[in-house]
Amino acid sequence: MHQVRYFLAAARTLNFTRAAEECNVTQPSLTRAIQKLEEEFGGLLFRRERSLTHLTELGRQMVPHLQRTYDAAQAAKMLAKGIGKQTQAPMALGLAGTLSPELGRALSEVVGALPGFQLSVTSADATSLLRDLLKGDIDAAVLHQPRELPERLDTIAMTRQPFAIIAPHDSALAQRDPADWRDLAGMPWIAGDGDVVAEFQAQCAAAGIEPEFRHAARIDSDLVDLVATGLGCALVPATHELPATVKRIALDSLCIERTTVFATVSGRKRSAATDALARAIKVRSWR
Repeated sequence: MHQVRYFLAAARTLNFTRAAEECNVTQPSLTRAIQKLEEEFGGLLFRRERSLTHLTELGRQMVPHLQRTYDAAQAAKMLAKGIGKQTQAPMALGLAGTLSPELGRALSEVVGALPGFQLSVTSADATSLLRDLLKGDIDAAVLHQPRELPERLDTIAMTRQPFAIIAPHDSALAQRDPADWRDLAGMPWIAGDGDVVAEFQAQCAAAGIEPEFRHAARIDSDLVDLVATGLGCALVPATHELPATVKRIALDSLCIERTTVFATVSGRKRSAATDALARAIKVRSWR
């Protein structure tokens, strides 16, 4: 890990003297450590041309992998210290949707394994959570994986959920069971997740229908509330709990699914609590 730390410092500064000072070692010691890494990897990590030092192609490809390795080792060290000292372990978790029983069990495991675990949950739409996550306002997020995933994110797949149409119980569409694509024409719609709406519009277009989206809400529970007031129809996860005033509509050929993921920022040092929850999620058997 010392070799990895020296390499990351040199890759960041592109100056062996400054990297040695940052790591509090002599420059020859830092150089020898990096040479040992190069022997292990079977190629040069740096090219030093007079005063110009730059990474080779091998070096550039090794940076993200070694950064994650180093961060994981540091997180494990922090976790061990936190458990030994029973220090506080805060975590800010973003949640798009409801807290599922399986995620609740993963959180319970962390509570049992990490004394001092302190959880703060923020509920918001996926777009807002991704922005907050990248800014560092939250440590991790549980959300539907966007079609275009930012490169800076690491994700762990959790569940894959089908989406279903919901409508006010007294609407014309609610009287159809099962419904046909033609029954969707002329109904007002409430837009939710942008990727889900785009996929629904594409399937409607294939059926020769153009849905009219008059309203919008960012969170599934808000979509359900708006449908309950009679403002229109919407698409929500098929397992979402519905009030008596809202009906789930059967449409055999509708096929929209989204994967829920646990997301953190790649290369960012995880807290002990975030790392513990990531590991608890990773080992569970998600459906």
